[in-house]
Amino acid sequence: MSDNDKCVHFQALIHQKSRELYRPMPWRDQPTFYYVLVSELMLQQTQVARVLVKFAEFTAEFPDIESLATADLTEVLRAWQGLGYNRRARYLHQTAQAIADGAPIVTLHDLVRLPGIGINTAGAIMNYTYQVPTPFIETNIRTVYLNHFFAGQTAVADRDILPIVEQTMDHTDPRRWFWTLMDYGSELKSQGKGKLSASRHYTKQSQFAGSLRQMRGEILRRYIGGQPLAEITAELQDDERFVPALDSLRRDGLVTE
Repeated sequence: MSDNDKCVHFQALIHQKSRELYRPMPWRDQPTFYYVLVSELMLQQTQVARVLVKFAEFTAEFPDIESLATADLTEVLRAWQGLGYNRRARYLHQTAQAIADGAPIVTLHDLVRLPGIGINTAGAIMNYTYQVPTPFIETNIRTVYLNHFFAGQTAVADRDILPIVEQTMDHTDPRRWFWTLMDYGSELKSQGKGKLSASRHYTKQSQFAGSLRQMRGEILRRYIGGQPLAEITAELQDDERFVPALDSLRRDGLVTE
């Protein structure tokens, strides 16, 4: 099969999968800039089922950019609890403040200048909110292309995948196209066809129990719950993870004392 025939066959398959796999979600039902922004940051390294619950809670408390921008960071972190990787909450808060202060959000270049918004998150927003065809890669999309275009290969870099994403994507309805890639990637993973180890960017997540991440989470949970830092220190300082965990939280701006 020629490369062109392979692309045509792939496009037909994705359109078929669009009819089979589409799942309604709040940020799909209402793909506003704010809903897409919040969901994209939440979905980084977090399962959809958990995000669906937290998204509803978070947007009930902070229904728009303005309410999030004017909130105290501690309130935002408290609402974020249960999602982990709390730097995402700080980035989201900072981004809301930047937009409320007048930062433009029209082009890809505008978006990547916002705190914590990388090229792939920006690309997702361009497709989902603005219907501007913009190639980007994330875990599920990577899974799809590794399976269909790089079978049997290892150490495949995203720079090798991205031109094929651009070549194959649907320019008439990029929003639905990339939603389908996300759903299809999830299906492939559930069938044991993830093949993420074939990617050069694959890293196996370390065990959470006993990790620095666990200590960071424990310190932050107590801190945003109102426990004085001196008291937290007295109770946890004998754990060798405490000092580096607290230092990293301070560097990230999550603990300000």
